[in-house]
Amino acid sequence: MSERKRTRTQRAILHAAKVLYEKQGVGNVPFDDIAETAGVCRTTVFNHFADAAELQQAIAVAEIGDLIEFGEESHLCGLALIHALLDKLIDDTANYPRVMARLANATILGGESGRVGEIERLIARQFEKEFDAALSQTKITAGLLAQMTMGLYYGQVNHQLAFGLPFEAEQMKKQMRVMLALLLRGMGVGE
Repeated sequence: MSERKRTRTQRAILHAAKVLYEKQGVGNVPFDDIAETAGVCRTTVFNHFADAAELQQAIAVAEIGDLIEFGEESHLCGLALIHALLDKLIDDTANYPRVMARLANATILGGESGRVGEIERLIARQFEKEFDAALSQTKITAGLLAQMTMGLYYGQVNHQLAFGLPFEAEQMKKQMRVMLALLLRGMGVGE
């Protein structure tokens, strides 16, 4: 199998799994259903992923990779890129709230923390571009601002889940912008 076909097949499997996990719950989907939805045979799914844990980890890696790739290829920079990254993350979360919450939890507790660190570092670089002079006047680092920004996202997801609120992307984006503006104002570096 060519590498290109292998990549396409793997993406089809990941997408099918994500859709089914959202509908039925992450722990409730057999590989047979994923294979059928992806349009491949069950053996093909097992050729790509040894078990459900490996498949779930691959979804997390893909989601994080897509976000990092978006940030690195974007023509935006500074606060505009931070807003765009958060908007993309919120869109993914709103479309697949159960899956994204589970994956976020897994990345925090599990093996993909390094990739999550890449997102924080990308955001930190953008804070440096946007607020370099202001940051030098405070004891706040760009890395700390990035950490707090990701904390706002995780807190927002947790809040939506804890209170059974709908994951409405546009409303969540507005709330995130308000929270980020308050954070930056409180730190004395922006908005």
